[in-house]
Amino acid sequence: MWIRRYPTIEKYIISEFLFSFMVSFLFYFLIFFLNQLLLLAQDILAKGIAIGSVLLLVLYALPSFLTLSTPFATLNAALMAYGRFASDNEVLAMRSAGFRHFMVFRPILAMGILIALLSFGINDFLLPAGTKAFHKLWLELSLTNPGLELDAYSVRAFDQAILVSGAIDEEGIHPMLILEQDNDGNRNSIISRLAAPVKGRIVERSPGFRMHDVFSLIPDSRNPEEWTWATADSMNYRPFSSSSSTILDHQAGPAEMRTRKVWKTIREMRLQHAQVLSDRDSRIEMKRLEMSLLYADLASAVGIEVSDIVQRLKSNALQIEELENAPRLNYSLQTWKIEFYQKFAIPFACIPFVVLAFPLGVSAKRSGRAVGFFIGLLLTSAYWSILVLGRSLGFSTGISPFLLMIVPDLLLLGAGVFLFTKRSRI
Repeated sequence: MWIRRYPTIEKYIISEFLFSFMVSFLFYFLIFFLNQLLLLAQDILAKGIAIGSVLLLVLYALPSFLTLSTPFATLNAALMAYGRFASDNEVLAMRSAGFRHFMVFRPILAMGILIALLSFGINDFLLPAGTKAFHKLWLELSLTNPGLELDAYSVRAFDQAILVSGAIDEEGIHPMLILEQDNDGNRNSIISRLAAPVKGRIVERSPGFRMHDVFSLIPDSRNPEEWTWATADSMNYRPFSSSSSTILDHQAGPAEMRTRKVWKTIREMRLQHAQVLSDRDSRIEMKRLEMSLLYADLASAVGIEVSDIVQRLKSNALQIEELENAPRLNYSLQTWKIEFYQKFAIPFACIPFVVLAFPLGVSAKRSGRAVGFFIGLLLTSAYWSILVLGRSLGFSTGISPFLLMIVPDLLLLGAGVFLFTKRSRI
């Protein structure tokens, strides 16, 4: 179907939208940015971390703020643009010139789709990469600057090691106790008078500590009651034996992974959960079969045998009840599903936002931009509240994550189409 183009009008509408989008985007970006990252940066700078490292942390964290700011800015921009057109009677002028409502709406719809795709790309590519780089740098800073994450007289877990720190000053940590689990599952104990951080790029080698006046206890794997002790003037200790990338990949959550990898993990977790449920059902059937045989034995039993059979029947009944009452919902799988669908819900909310913004924006009569911005704040607050509520319900109940994350977008889209259709008839 051939669609007539009006480049001048389209450029004018898009330019108004882009101006409003930049204003709205800066507003939301600064809210998220100042509320979280600058407070973190201030705390880091206060602990003597180099400004260059702080700026890198800020850079790596930017995609997380872009992902949230972009959809909300799109809604506000559309409301502000259409509100300004309506308050200046430009929508009426366009309609008088023979332009249909869809012609006025089409340029911003195209921008909403484009921004949704860009936002999804940021969420699927830049966010995982930025989060991984952030944690990688933070890990290095934590180990080369103990005061950043290790508090004096505290306990901190790193990979397979538990670090118990004493006082912390410019020299390092003194004393420091390390409880490390080896490949055989034994806990090796290492204590030193002073553990000074060793500088070094994490991409080349894991950072660690130069430990002085060391005493260690190592259990005998063949005889746990026997221990081997050793002393040393100094030693180098690195909490991670493998590369940091492997560690970070292992610790990454669904919010820090690409969509394809999250879905692959969900499929694997589904198979594992299905196997667990199948094994549980099999155990219940076996217990019931055993009880049936016990009832048959009970008919011919006498004396002490009766008491023994009754006791076994009670034990089996209790085990069956425990198995049947065990939760069938896999909360870890539920969490991964919520994060997966949220990766689509937030970026593609741009589309229902612009659809809903048109009928609401053109209804403004005065102070179009201000009214549009205010309505946008209300709608984004309501949408965010629904998402937070949906996440809470998803973590605690068995409600479908798809419904909790995607349906709010579909409802907004349905309301926008309804109001748009109703407005087009006027």
